Amino acid sequence: MDQQADADANGLYVGRDDYIFLRGGKHGVFSYFTGVKSPDRKSPRIFRNNAEARTDFCAKTGRRFRMVIFPEKCVVLREKIDLPEQFSSLYERCYGPVMAGSRAEDNILYPVEALRENPAAMSRTDTHYAAPGVLGVTEALLADLFPEEIETGMTMLRALLTESTAFFGDLGRKFADPVGETQLVMKGQAVPNTMASNGLQGNDGLMFLVSSPQALSDKTVLVFGDSFFRQLLQTLPVFYRRVVFCRSRYFHYEMVKAVKPDDIFCGLAERYLSRCSPDTKRPHFLSYPLALGRAIEPEPDFPALWDEMIYRAQLWR
Repeated sequence: MDQQADADANGLYVGRDDYIFLRGGKHGVFSYFTGVKSPDRKSPRIFRNNAEARTDFCAKTGRRFRMVIFPEKCVVLREKIDLPEQFSSLYERCYGPVMAGSRAEDNILYPVEALRENPAAMSRTDTHYAAPGVLGVTEALLADLFPEEIETGMTMLRALLTESTAFFGDLGRKFADPVGETQLVMKGQAVPNTMASNGLQGNDGLMFLVSSPQALSDKTVLVFGDSFFRQLLQTLPVFYRRVVFCRSRYFHYEMVKAVKPDDIFCGLAERYLSRCSPDTKRPHFLSYPLALGRAIEPEPDFPALWDEMIYRAQLWR
């Protein structure tokens, strides 16, 4: 099987300069980003309702809130796709108009320009961003939240960049003969920190706790997001003393009570906007392993971090 046939069989597309794109998959990426398909008509309104409720809650409780839409690779690198179809942002096409004038509008971040400005921002063989892209999104997210610390923090993070000799991304590994690349990666820690997960076997319900005693602030951030926000677990501890990452599409109020964060971030890959679910359908975050029948095996440092960072008396209120 040749490379393009292998790509077709796996829902992939090989573009110019060997950039590999997710073409199909369960979210039917190219169909949504060329306008062949659109989200359910209720989905943009659900997105707005979620965003406004989250914004209102954070404003009422004195917390800073940001919601990040992580731009899709085919939007950032349209010039690498040698197809006649017109590609456009799913967020800007279907959700941006509904968010115009919303109470949450100023809290939404769609950092597409931060990615387009850096040729090294995108991985050739992965759906996720390369290290320079992670840094670009980090700066776009935190610049107004840490105006005095942002330059120092980003300088510390850029000092970690080094060239990797071999990297095989999640798309490159789908080929019968895996496709790799060389790219810049961040090695080491800009500030000493301890990170551990609950060891969940799966996605929804995965939890990471990070303690960073030498962070540039004494603040705590609670993150509800997916694998794109998980990439930022290498950068957020520079700015936050405590980072709590919860893998979920929802906003879990019970975890806000338990963590007592200063800031709350939510985020999702742009392709997940193919459909949105209201926060009213959320389970209790800690019930995910039971509800999904998945095992957890906490990493060695997780119990101590849990004792340090989670206010257990608040969990079930």
